[in-house]
Amino acid sequence: MELILQPSLPHQQTGVDAVADVFTDTAIKSPTMFYANPEIILSKDGVGQNIVAIQKRNSIQPENCAYSHDASCLNLDIKMETGTGKTYVYTRTMYELHKRYGINKFIVAVPTLPIKAGARQFMEDGYVKRHFRDVCGYDAEIELLTLEPPKKKKKGRQYFPAAVSEFVKGSNRDTKKIYVLLVNMQLLKVAKNYMLSRDDYGSVIEGFYRPFDALRATRPFVIIDEPHKFSRDQKAFGVIKEEINPQCIIRYGATFPETVSGRGKNKTVVHDYLNLLYDLNACEAFNQGLIKGVAKEHFEPVSKKEEKIKLLSVVKNEKAIFQHKSADSPTKTYQLQVNDSLSVISEEFNGITIQAIDKNAIELSNGLIKNVGEEMNVDIYMQSYQEQMLRLALERHFETERENFCGRTFKIKTLALFFIDDITSYRESEDGKKPYLLEAFERLLKEKLVATIKDLDKSEAEYREYLEASLNHIDECHGGYFAQDNSSSDEDIANEVNDILNGKKHLLAFRDKDGKYILRRFLFSKWTLKEGWDNPNVFTIAKLRSSGSETSKLQEVGRGLRLPVDECGNRISNQEFMLNYIVDFTEADFANKLVEQINSEVPGTTSVSLEQIKLVAEKMGKEEKALFIELLSKNYIDLEHNIIPANKTQFFEEYPLFKSGLDASKIKDRNKTSEKPIGIRKARFDEIKELWKVLNQRYTIWYDDNIDDDLEKGLSEILEAPSIFSEQVISSHRDIVRSDGAQMRTETGSGVQYSIASTLPYGIFLKRISSATNIPASMIHKSICNYVKRHGSIDDKYFNEQTVGEIIRGFSDWKMATLQGRFNYKKTHGQPEATALTHNDGSVRESIAQGRIGVKIEEGIPMEKYLYDTKAYDSSLELKNINTSIDEVIVYGKIPRNSIAIPTITGESYSPDFMYVVKKDNGEKELNIVVETKGVENKSTLRGIEEAKIKCAEVFFNNLSAQGYNVYFRTQLNNKKILQIVKEVLQE
Repeated sequence: MELILQPSLPHQQTGVDAVADVFTDTAIKSPTMFYANPEIILSKDGVGQNIVAIQKRNSIQPENCAYSHDASCLNLDIKMETGTGKTYVYTRTMYELHKRYGINKFIVAVPTLPIKAGARQFMEDGYVKRHFRDVCGYDAEIELLTLEPPKKKKKGRQYFPAAVSEFVKGSNRDTKKIYVLLVNMQLLKVAKNYMLSRDDYGSVIEGFYRPFDALRATRPFVIIDEPHKFSRDQKAFGVIKEEINPQCIIRYGATFPETVSGRGKNKTVVHDYLNLLYDLNACEAFNQGLIKGVAKEHFEPVSKKEEKIKLLSVVKNEKAIFQHKSADSPTKTYQLQVNDSLSVISEEFNGITIQAIDKNAIELSNGLIKNVGEEMNVDIYMQSYQEQMLRLALERHFETERENFCGRTFKIKTLALFFIDDITSYRESEDGKKPYLLEAFERLLKEKLVATIKDLDKSEAEYREYLEASLNHIDECHGGYFAQDNSSSDEDIANEVNDILNGKKHLLAFRDKDGKYILRRFLFSKWTLKEGWDNPNVFTIAKLRSSGSETSKLQEVGRGLRLPVDECGNRISNQEFMLNYIVDFTEADFANKLVEQINSEVPGTTSVSLEQIKLVAEKMGKEEKALFIELLSKNYIDLEHNIIPANKTQFFEEYPLFKSGLDASKIKDRNKTSEKPIGIRKARFDEIKELWKVLNQRYTIWYDDNIDDDLEKGLSEILEAPSIFSEQVISSHRDIVRSDGAQMRTETGSGVQYSIASTLPYGIFLKRISSATNIPASMIHKSICNYVKRHGSIDDKYFNEQTVGEIIRGFSDWKMATLQGRFNYKKTHGQPEATALTHNDGSVRESIAQGRIGVKIEEGIPMEKYLYDTKAYDSSLELKNINTSIDEVIVYGKIPRNSIAIPTITGESYSPDFMYVVKKDNGEKELNIVVETKGVENKSTLRGIEEAKIKCAEVFFNNLSAQGYNVYFRTQLNNKKILQIVKEVLQE
């Protein structure tokens, strides 16, 4: 098949015109030497005015619009999100600059070999050349010269690098040729005897002894791909500026370098743009449907036993000390060296070894860098967890593939990409034994193929044929690429690598030239397919183990964001497509982080729309008109909704929703990072300190003496409950990233559930239940033996985490139903401790963290009787209480979150919401009231656990009253006012 490139796509044409129009009606001097470009006279032409006009035309934000003038070199920037066609745009820009101004010497600098291979493949491909010649009408062709390092140093005479020689010799009189030198970052480094900087060659090119001098003389235009890898303080960029000294540097990228200024609160981070001409950011790319959407999905932990290993310390190049923590065994420490396997600590880490030990970190064989103090969760390395991720990826793949094959006018070849961290888990060893990951994948693939074929109807006959061919040739359906493959002599592996790295069109086709199905569509790699490799028909990416990387989330999904092409090579842009992105549970927040990153790149605006005001007003709980008047009165906007330039910074600081476009959850996160301490009013605390002291006394819960007999009976009833012994089930959680037209957001999609074989040893099974319930293991064992006598033996597969959880939940329900009224509280004896409001000596603190009081803030000064100087709250009912003035109340305040730990029969502690000190009408006696606020209409709406905890609190406070403390506990529902509660207590 041939890929069909589309000319004049608006988002790509804008990028081409942005650069080409910079030189419109400017002074360009004809070259005096045949090998040089025409010369741009920056000091005499209108380049600066053109740049300003282009920035205005493309709505570049004011903060990025300053014209940056360099006397020796013009710098231009084009920002385009991953998957929107940067390579096409800069290639077409070279054609356009040649057509308009006769510029025919370009150097394309890329950071890595994969990007270099991708750029070379694109510019050399016949279909690309035909596109620019026949479709776009350019009467010229690119002569691509790729600079490669010398293979071996030869004795005797040395010659100029051939690529440089041909590039320099290329004549500007040949109007049919555009000379492009492709070079990667490593080859630009200046070092002694290095190929571009040395001057001892036995040949001379046009009078030049050094390759760098020859390149400088051509007055080239330099194009930099992935500028974040070429920051201006790096050596490679310095070499381009000083050694090559181009007339113009044009940078194309989704990510640009950042500059940091200031420290602490004054620290600011800005993108290092140089004459930014076009900004196609991620939000625009999603909003315009230029790339796929993203649906993230993960499985919850299988065991939930929190087994982890922690890197305690290192000695560079010598040893690393680990700590292994598990609920099932004592904490142990291990000392490992380079090349040692982590399987010594836990068998789940089989295949993971220590590659290097640095001063403060280690590097593992899977590419992870772990710093001292970091932990690794064992669950994600369990083979059973990996297997379910494979199964989920296949589920999503065939779900998508069936739609792409059977539900469209022209079929779309559907690919899936798996990132793993250990080549030995996929590549067969010399003894021919299949590794566990490969064996599991082929077994699961076979199962899924059989199930899918069985589900097809008569109208899907061709897809049935495709799947049956896959079933008969499982080994042809998948392939891998790993760095180690480069040194392999295996011909089959070499063909796989060539298919994945260079055979894009082959992978996209359904049949080869002989009509045989091309079945390879499941690709495995070890985090080596990053920038530079892409295939538009990747619809599923599965990170079988976390990369542990802080890499841009957009870069991580970038390999699958491009819009797909159909079997005829047409790019499909009029339909919505989704990239299935599967991660482990340690990256459960991936979708939120991706949304946050996308929205953070949305530039500030020069005006606000009515729709924005309405949206922000809703999120702030205000009326739309009231917010508009508020913005006007503060002189942030004018009557035409334009933002007042002088007040723009202050406006966005006070109303970040207008700039960031973040949804409510992101606002919540942002507020957390900007929370300020809330002051405690000392005079108010003095009036409530006695109640506070009583509430902070420590109590334990005591059950009736005859409870053990009932417990044995209760265990028997729990084991008889339906489905108490069940297979292990793992569930996935799916988040879909979508645009609502103005911002990105996440929504919950439908996940899947699978049963898995994950049996616990019987002793561990009993211990797990005992540690969670405090029931002796011997009593649990006795109950299970009695169950077996009644029903027969229990299959070992039912001794799993699922059954453990069901028994624990059953015991919790039994306690709530049985133990009410059969317990009491006893005060413990101990030394006074610091509390949320006081120091060790009992003196009041100056302030408390906002998060302990409430996540939301209402402006204004609280009532004089309120304990704190700020109105922080969690619910509207709480805010009503804070804003309610009651004559009988002396002082009141929110009880800091989790500060009062009342033990309950549920096994969880309990802390109420409000505390009040009130006086009777005659002022003779003070009473204390503790209130629990609930945003429901009646008690029947409360969940069982919540109701049980409240009943325990009633017993607790009745116990206090019996000891002579005047403390009344009340539950406040939505339909009851705090004044009613106070009046009721006063009347008792």
